[in-house]
Amino acid sequence: MNDHPLPTLRNQLLSLHKQLMNTERTAYEAAGNVIQSPMQFLQLLMEHERFAWLRQLSQLVVMMDEAMEEKPPITKERMDALVAEAKHLLTGSEEPGSFAVRYAKAREHASAVAAAHVEIIKSLG
Repeated sequence: MNDHPLPTLRNQLLSLHKQLMNTERTAYEAAGNVIQSPMQFLQLLMEHERFAWLRQLSQLVVMMDEAMEEKPPITKERMDALVAEAKHLLTGSEEPGSFAVRYAKAREHASAVAAAHVEIIKSLG
C-alpha cells in the first residue's frame, strides 16, 4: 500500500474539502447570511441545499477511510477503484450542478482550491 496513491489522495481530498467548505461559507456569508457558531455551520453542512454538493466529497473520504481500515487489508483493485471514483467526482461530469462543475467554478474563484487541485491531479496520475 505504501506505493499506492490512495493514502496521500485521501489526505489531499480531506484538505480540499476543508478549503471548499471555507469557500462556500464565505460566499454564504457574503450573501448576507450569518453563521453564529460552529454547530450552526455543521448543521448547514449536513442539511442546507447550498452545501449539499460537498457531501459527495466527504462521503468519498469516509469510504476511503473505511476501506483502508478493512481486515484483511484492502486490495489494490479496491484502492484503484476508489482513486478512479475520486477522479470521476472531481473531473468526470459536465452536467450542470454536478460536483465536477461546481468544483471547476470553485477552482476559478479560489486560488487555494486551484493549488490543491494541481496536487491532487499529480496523485491521480
